[in-house]
Amino acid sequence: MKDWNFQVKNSPKEIRQKLESSIGNANRFVLNMNDDKLNLENFKIRKRLLLPFEINKQNNIIVNGKITRIDPGKGTGIKVSFSQHPLSKLIMYGHIILGLGFLVAIILEYSNNSYTYLIAGILLAIGALLGFQLKINFDKNVQEYKKLISETLGQNLNYSK
Repeated sequence: MKDWNFQVKNSPKEIRQKLESSIGNANRFVLNMNDDKLNLENFKIRKRLLLPFEINKQNNIIVNGKITRIDPGKGTGIKVSFSQHPLSKLIMYGHIILGLGFLVAIILEYSNNSYTYLIAGILLAIGALLGFQLKINFDKNVQEYKKLISETLGQNLNYSK
């Protein structure tokens, strides 16, 4: 999970309208806005997956944000956190656990077949490669979301952090 904090000079209502007009109607994006009693507005952005196997190729990030009112003269604070979709983690950890299960079966001598070694190695390799691919895609997609949010709000923010 990565966090990103910044301030803008717009009011929370203007920020909400900009987010709803640009991201809310965008292709395959889902935007949920909630008001809170403590002068907070929460929003959640994610890209809708159409097929279950798109999780490796498509944007698999869930963006949670909070818009807080600081002072009327100072502007508005925005806190955004990025997290990975739980289904992508499930797929990666599922392959690793299955591979380790086959290795445990080999160690406990339930199977001495050479195909069991092959299956265990393939499952562990797939799990490791999925993990590396998801990490690289996560970092790339976080940068894209930061750019999208900063352009939507009309700010020239340093989103490369």
